[in-house]
Amino acid sequence: MDEKSIEILEFPDIKEKLSEYTSFPAGHEMALNLTPVSDYEKVSLWLRQSTEAVQLLLLDPRFTISGTADIRKIAEMAALGSIIEPISLCEIQKTLGIMRRVRSNLHKLSENFPLLWDIAKDITELPSIEREIEHCLSPNGEVLNRASQNLAGIRTQLREVRQTLQNHLTAILNTPKYQRIIQDPIITEREGRYVISVKTESRREIDGITHDISNTGATVFVEPIVTIEMGNTLRELISEEKREIERILRNLSMLVGTHETEILTSISKLAELDLALAKAKYARAMKACEPKLTNLSDTSGGSNSRAFIKLVNARHPLLGQKAVPISIELGRDYSTLIITGPNTGGKTVALKTIGLLSLMTQAGIPIPASPETCLPVFDSVFTDIGDEQSIEQTLSSFSWHIMNIVRIIEHATGRSLVLLDELGTSTDPA
Repeated sequence: MDEKSIEILEFPDIKEKLSEYTSFPAGHEMALNLTPVSDYEKVSLWLRQSTEAVQLLLLDPRFTISGTADIRKIAEMAALGSIIEPISLCEIQKTLGIMRRVRSNLHKLSENFPLLWDIAKDITELPSIEREIEHCLSPNGEVLNRASQNLAGIRTQLREVRQTLQNHLTAILNTPKYQRIIQDPIITEREGRYVISVKTESRREIDGITHDISNTGATVFVEPIVTIEMGNTLRELISEEKREIERILRNLSMLVGTHETEILTSISKLAELDLALAKAKYARAMKACEPKLTNLSDTSGGSNSRAFIKLVNARHPLLGQKAVPISIELGRDYSTLIITGPNTGGKTVALKTIGLLSLMTQAGIPIPASPETCLPVFDSVFTDIGDEQSIEQTLSSFSWHIMNIVRIIEHATGRSLVLLDELGTSTDPA
């Protein structure tokens, strides 16, 4: 397809609008990268997939893949040996669950929606990973005690040691001997150690280690010597807990990494489904339909091989309520059509409508027109519309148009659509 003509006909704006109907990043990316093709079989398949998606949403309006995350990068990192963060593992678990349910639902409906099932069948269900992550992590990414017996044991000891340590500090705070030297009767933490706040002038009246001084200098934060050993034990247990959590996360990450290929394929297939559903939602919003196709590559010589355009009540998709429906036939009795009329009479819009709807069709996007509409699958669409004067190349408007037309003549074939707006203008014939 001719990239310059795709830009002139504003097909990128259609892709932007289509992407707004996608449900997760991989589908959004696929919508923005969508390109019209000249392969009749592929165009036909894409359109029929969109039609099935429309019917699916009519049957089950709640069918959705929203909530899915694009976990491809995470799976790739896991395959390379990285330890995945708990919250990312939760995203994987949630996404795998959505993919499993989508595949299961479409399997049940496969007789009615064979094309959508043909996409979904390549999604791999990985319930063992789902279960293992769910067993080890809470929905917000906290590593649960049940993740391992060792972790549960460490945390039990942590609770006991922490409680004993706090009881000792509370006893010191309540001792009459120390009450007069205490700045505030609270237990706080400094550098991971439990401390009490002591008046600076009374620091030497209690044995211990100073871990911090207040901004005013009036208070020192002291770890009493009688709790230092318990504090050391607490730090050791915290380190053990950290190592055990790391081991658990490493095992979960390895489990994900082992299935990298299946996850990447499944996300790609889910993105295809998301795109088909986005086209269906777009069709519903635009009151669009699947046009009838003719195959210009058909070498049998039948009527289906002739370029025949029939637009019925076709509307420019970017004009919204301002769009005026047009009906055009071209190719049955003649292969060239000249549109005449006054300025602002809609000639350029008509040309752009023909071109843009052709591009949309060949990208598998339903078009805003009546179902009787018929379009060929062109090998390319060429346009010379508007003024693309090049200052850098010191080209006048007329020169630019001539160069563009020369380029079109060199590349167009008998199976191309060529749209020329006000041919030969932008110069003085005198």
